[in-house]
Amino acid sequence: MALINRFLCWKLRTACFLYYILIIFTTAFALAMRVADLWAIASPNFQISRGFSTMWRTHFWQAFLASDVVLTFFHVVIVLFSLFMIFQVRHRHFVMYMLQHKIYIGVFITYMLVELAFSVFEYSYYGMNTFRLSFVVFTWLFWMMRNILNIVFVVVMIARKQEMAEQMDMELRYAGQKKRGNYYA
Repeated sequence: MALINRFLCWKLRTACFLYYILIIFTTAFALAMRVADLWAIASPNFQISRGFSTMWRTHFWQAFLASDVVLTFFHVVIVLFSLFMIFQVRHRHFVMYMLQHKIYIGVFITYMLVELAFSVFEYSYYGMNTFRLSFVVFTWLFWMMRNILNIVFVVVMIARKQEMAEQMDMELRYAGQKKRGNYYA
């Protein structure tokens, strides 16, 4: 039996499809914020409005640059993988993408843990100043909202994986049997 059978009013297949789209939008927005931060590090003339001065964190610029580069890479991977999964869910039978779905769950959980590690580093660096400037408060709230949605999405994906396994078992159990009247032989 699957962990859950439906999410809100949707079947799990539809919920996964909609979550892939949501992940693309939220990750693309997070990617845009990372690119803006990279641009602020690279260009001394560019500053993020209502954010900390880039010069304020110059003694940690290598750590922030590494954080931005790694998370930018992971954001791009998740956006591309989500686009691939949208294609799979829309145009293929579930048997054809069961393996990709399992791989996506693993990659997505890894992505969440990496983002958690770097976010904890960044917000612990800001410390109590996190709630001083509006851009940093916005990024923190956006990160928290995304984490909650991502955790719910992982639960839905795992339930969908269980549902696909159950459907596959049913297809294998009754494959090749001839119908005889109202019962199977």
